[in-house]
Amino acid sequence: MLKVYEEHPEFDQYSQFDTATGRLATLSEREFRLLLPFGAYKSGKLLDKIDSDRAMIYWGDTPNTHTRFPRRIYFQITRNCNLECGYCFIRAERGAPHVPTDAILKLAHTMGENGLMEVRLTGGEPTVHPDFFSIMHYFKDQGVYVSVATNGMWSKRTLECLCHEPALWVICSVDGGREVHNRFRPGTFNKIIANLRYLRERNPLARIRLTAVLTRHNRDQMFELGKVGVSVGAESITVIPLRPQVRNPDVVKDMVTASEFKHVIEDLIAVKEKLGIPFTTTMETQYKSLVYRDPIVRKRSSCAAGREAANLDYNAATRQFQVYACSYSPASDLMANSAVRTPFLAGQFAAEDTSALAGIWQDESAWTLYRDLSIRSHTCQGCTFLKHNQCTGSCPIQNIDYDAINAS
Repeated sequence: MLKVYEEHPEFDQYSQFDTATGRLATLSEREFRLLLPFGAYKSGKLLDKIDSDRAMIYWGDTPNTHTRFPRRIYFQITRNCNLECGYCFIRAERGAPHVPTDAILKLAHTMGENGLMEVRLTGGEPTVHPDFFSIMHYFKDQGVYVSVATNGMWSKRTLECLCHEPALWVICSVDGGREVHNRFRPGTFNKIIANLRYLRERNPLARIRLTAVLTRHNRDQMFELGKVGVSVGAESITVIPLRPQVRNPDVVKDMVTASEFKHVIEDLIAVKEKLGIPFTTTMETQYKSLVYRDPIVRKRSSCAAGREAANLDYNAATRQFQVYACSYSPASDLMANSAVRTPFLAGQFAAEDTSALAGIWQDESAWTLYRDLSIRSHTCQGCTFLKHNQCTGSCPIQNIDYDAINAS
């Protein structure tokens, strides 16, 4: 299925998304107009759509602060996990509840109707959800591309099923070589790598990306990480610096400094040149042209959080879905102080009211921290890299002017 969009030029004015491959391409105005059926007109509604014989078309003027609907939603379908990593920002754990399957399927239909490009099933460990494969297939039936953020500790049954899954994109957590990886995920390296190699052998068309949490323990491990990526046939690797919102507060001391992060990026560039594996990370600056471009979100003037992408979580205690921009923010902590958490929480809705999701996304006031770019820190606002779209202003939840936020 092809989905075609008219958006504000900040996000590419005309674009086409292939739900089979998960790839977004820019269109010219002429190419876009040729896809419109004869006599098509704008009604002025934000979520206008036309189901033509060639594509599903979403069109109409949109603001420069956000896309018509999230292009990507990170959907925590469970807080249950078969690991308990100290640097987990979701604080997932064994025995935690799964999101009810019927509620997920209802939301999947709503997301497909509103033009969602990609859902990233995450958790917890999403593959431990008892209906994981049914959920994945239903999203695909709704014309939504599915990616899976996983720790790779799959059961034999799950692995075999993944081997027969078409259009599969697996984003697996691996922090480097065996020793450094096992430091935070004890005794898991061998099984994860064996699973990924088996998947590559049995399902050669599957997309594999490795994601590493960057700490002072693996900051010099980029070549080892690159070699692991090559060995499992990964298309790219992503390195994300450790954030302070973690399960074990003692882990925070392992965060890298800005200068250390810069050296890591330089190592990743060398890895790309020598091993041929591209990379993504959270800072670009003068290295922007060398960073692997995200296939869906553009991140031109700011981080994609709250502008092109959102997180969807579930509070089992209240039976409500939680909508927020970034999983690294206090919003992902259901037990956080409400005065701290509320500014980062865009909204919540009952499982029966799935239409509320689009309304929350369109509410500018709910996303101030991510859409009001004037509250960035003074350092960022005066930076040449930001002015020339070579950097998105670092992390919006850690690099904003907190004096401008009323969290009382």
